[in-house]
Amino acid sequence: MIKKNRMNHVQKNSVPCGDHPRAWLLRHRTTGLLITSLVAVVSLSACGMNDAREGKPSSGTKPGQQLTVIDTDAARQQVTDELVVSSIDKLGDVYARSWLSDEELIVERQTRLMIHNVKTGKERALLPDRKAPQLLAVVSPDQRHVFFTEGSTSSKYDIRGYILEISSGKVTPIGKLDMSNEVSWGDKEHLITGAPDGKIYLIGLDGKAKELKFQDPNRAELISHVEKVGNAIFYTGNDKQGYRVLNRFTIDDPQAVTIANGAASFAVSSDGKWIAIEKRKWNTSEPARMIVLDEHGKEKGTVGQGTLMSRGSWSSDGSKLAFSIYDEDQQGMRGLYVFDQSTGKTTPVTTDIQSYDSPTVWSPSARFLSMYQNISEGGKQLNQSYIVQFKEK
Repeated sequence: MIKKNRMNHVQKNSVPCGDHPRAWLLRHRTTGLLITSLVAVVSLSACGMNDAREGKPSSGTKPGQQLTVIDTDAARQQVTDELVVSSIDKLGDVYARSWLSDEELIVERQTRLMIHNVKTGKERALLPDRKAPQLLAVVSPDQRHVFFTEGSTSSKYDIRGYILEISSGKVTPIGKLDMSNEVSWGDKEHLITGAPDGKIYLIGLDGKAKELKFQDPNRAELISHVEKVGNAIFYTGNDKQGYRVLNRFTIDDPQAVTIANGAASFAVSSDGKWIAIEKRKWNTSEPARMIVLDEHGKEKGTVGQGTLMSRGSWSSDGSKLAFSIYDEDQQGMRGLYVFDQSTGKTTPVTTDIQSYDSPTVWSPSARFLSMYQNISEGGKQLNQSYIVQFKEK
């Protein structure tokens, strides 16, 4: 069985496992970069989507054939009118966290949350008056609040969560978090999180938590990832054999149903119409596939595959899906990719990013995409962030 290194505690909650290396800033700009290198073109229907059967990536391939790989020259011809990168900036020794706007990105630099202006390169503190180590930051869908975590100087296991109201600067505590908690925004007024006891909680802007009641005969001890879209709650559960599945229930109907088997990870578009899952056949050496499902769980097509891949990330309008792939096969898909709903094609952005255990994050208008990965430089391990700017069509 291929075991995937899921986002670890350091990257999920930014728990420091050692001293941070001395900060340094490396800016590298590549202008007018057309997305070339290897391209995997994968067509989907609706607006061009075709149904995909198990083990048959939808790219006009024959049964058993792999995703089509096109050489660089051919790629230039095929992507001319499609997704084009304007620039790629590198920020050394920071974690890119979440976008406040298309100009401002929250980053964590040496346990301080900073607001990085992508146009000027200048930074200012998000919470200048707080002294505890600051770790994670996630901006609400309406950009009015920021969920953030702080650690303790006495224990790296003591992590507490807070909600910042940007307009007033008011900070509301939500309490201590378990190391395995993954907290995200369920809507503009609520955070949502799973817990080690198999429960799911909504947390309001007042910091108070409410347990969501639901029935699942195979409820896992730990719900590692959960998302809320409208009244629907999606979470990673288990089947009877203990393998990962994607389950869903609603506020009105608490009976959980399985909508996808073999789902190692998932991401739901903000309108709930599209779901991206990383699908695996457990106990095999087959590569994982990034598959797009409709809201009912019907497979619409495969948009990528590889040995290891990051969780997908939808742009706010649900038009684009970003994900990163590491593949042991040198001829396979490797690097950061974006699937575009309007063209039904998956296009490479850069092969520099092959991190499968850190999130890709879109800016509000989808003009920018950020991601980080651990790199080795000068004998040191550094957290390098990337800011990708796409050319406006």
